[in-house]
Order: sequence, then structure tokens, then C-alpha cells
Amino acid sequence: MGSPLGPLLANVFMSSIEDTLERQRKLPSYYRRYVDDTLTVMPDLATATTFLHTLNSAHTSVKFTMEVEKNSKLPFLGTELLNHAPRIETKVYVKPTNTGLLLHYQSHVDNRYKRSLLKTMLDRAHRLSSSWAHFSDECDRLKKVFARLKYPGRLVNSTINTFLQSRIVGTQPTQTPKEPISIVRVVIPFKDQESANYVKKELKNLSMKVQTTVQPVFVSRKVSQDLKVREIKPQIVNQQRVVYQFQCDLCDAGYVGYTRGHLHTRVDGHKRKASSIYKHYHEQHSEVPKDLLKRFSILKKCSNKFDCLVNEMLFIRDLKPTLNVQSDSIRAKVFV
Repeated sequence: MGSPLGPLLANVFMSSIEDTLERQRKLPSYYRRYVDDTLTVMPDLATATTFLHTLNSAHTSVKFTMEVEKNSKLPFLGTELLNHAPRIETKVYVKPTNTGLLLHYQSHVDNRYKRSLLKTMLDRAHRLSSSWAHFSDECDRLKKVFARLKYPGRLVNSTINTFLQSRIVGTQPTQTPKEPISIVRVVIPFKDQESANYVKKELKNLSMKVQTTVQPVFVSRKVSQDLKVREIKPQIVNQQRVVYQFQCDLCDAGYVGYTRGHLHTRVDGHKRKASSIYKHYHEQHSEVPKDLLKRFSILKKCSNKFDCLVNEMLFIRDLKPTLNVQSDSIRAKVFV
């Protein structure tokens, strides 16, 4: 499902198959699906195998595999189902290959992202655990995971305590509906935590003055961006809106022109057959040199197209280049 539309299309496709099976009364009494993961309750393994065959026979593109409970346990998505008949319990499922790789505390990001990670993992554990015992076990596991990631134990414990208080006491106070607040988010490079705290303080003061909430969004540069060797281009390559001169190094032939784009792009254009510079080299010197850019120089840096046209006309009149067909810029005459 590499495409963003993959889950949506898979859901539509599977829904059509399920409608067909339901009309044929082939769906089990308990059947749940999330995209392409299904959960069913079967009386025995033979019935489960029969349904698997029915599901895979519904369409040639469908290929499901089956996993049954082992030791009264069955993983489904991020949840582990525990069969304690007649009841079912749930807790967080951790794959055997899980390495506990999460955001390291020494990562170069704003501290609020680290605190948010702690809260997110606790909220996930709370939602997936059917009892406080399972939630407590998951909290103990998370403490070990975050300890390996160098998170201060004080921060982890205080976050857990705050989370528990909000859940046990039911501490979401009833709030009166408020009018929607307009929020302006500003993207700012993350330098260090001290700078981030200062920026947040200043933006908070600004928000009070302009009666609009201004929130910073800190972004970190990738290490590859700082270590990447940047290509140093000649200054002439980067010039735009210029009047330029070409001077052949093998004879006295010259040319004056202008470009609003990058000069190196215009030079590439002169390597084509329609260019008078291309024709000159092929007729007089057999081939166009590979380092053609070295024969070009900038006569004038301009501010706009009209400025380019006027200066091109003046330089053509003054230098009288032999390869120019026109004596001045025809379009410039319209404005003169």
C-alpha cells in the first residue's frame, strides 16, 4: 500500500466482497476488519480453515493468511487479546523484534516533543489495556524503554503521575464553550532549547498585543543538510536579467544578447542549431567547444525586461557584434 489511496481503495474493495459474502450467509457471526486485517470468532480450527478458503475464493486478488491463538493469546494490530473465558482481556502487544527505538532524549528537538511522546505512549497503553494491572505492566516496560533512551527518571515518573491523576480523578473540568481562536503558526529553525523557550515567550507576548494566538513550530535540520558538500558554481552561472556578450576566441566574431533567466541556461540555448553562435562555430571552426560558457561575459545587470531591451540595443550599436542579425532591439523601439 505505497499509495496514500491504498487503504481507502482496499477498504472499498473488501467492503464489496463482504457484502457479497453476507448475502450468501457465509460471514461468521463475529467478524471485524480494519483495512486488510480481520478478527473473527470460530468454534474450531476446521471452521476457521473453511472460512479462510471462502474468503480467498471470493476474488483472485484476495490472499489472506490465518493466525490462531497460542497459549490463549492472539495479537491483533497493536493489541494482544487474552482469552480468559468467558471474558476477553486486552493489553499492548509488543513484537518480539521490537527494539524500543523511539525519540532519544538527546535528540536536537524541542523538549515539548519529548514530553508529548511520553504522553502519547501512556495514552496508547491506557486505551489498549482492559485493566489497571495490564496498564501498570506497560508503564513498567515504558520506564525501561525511556531509561535506555536517556530520559530522566524524574520526568518519566512525573508524567505518569500526572496522567494517572487526570484519568483516576476524571479531572477534565467542565468548560464553557469558547469562540474559535484564530491561530497563526510560524515555522522556525530549532537552534537550542534556550532559544526555543525565549521565542515562545516573545510570541506569547506578541499574541496578547495583537489579540491572535501566534504559535511557533520548530523544525530541525537533517545532519545530511549540514554535511552535504555544496557545489560552488561560477558567479556568472547564477546571474539573471543581464545583457551579455559572446566573443569567439578563435576569431573576431562577437554577439550581444540578453536573458531574464539564468545565464547558463541561455548559453545552453546557443548550443542548438538555430543559434547564430552554433552556426558560426560549425561553419568556421567545425564544432562548438564544450567550455562555451568561458566565452561569455556580462555587460550589464538589469532590473527588468525593458531595462534589458534598452541596454541590449545600446550595446549592439556601440560594439557592432558581427553575429547579431538585428542592429538593435526591435521590441525596444515600441517603447522609445
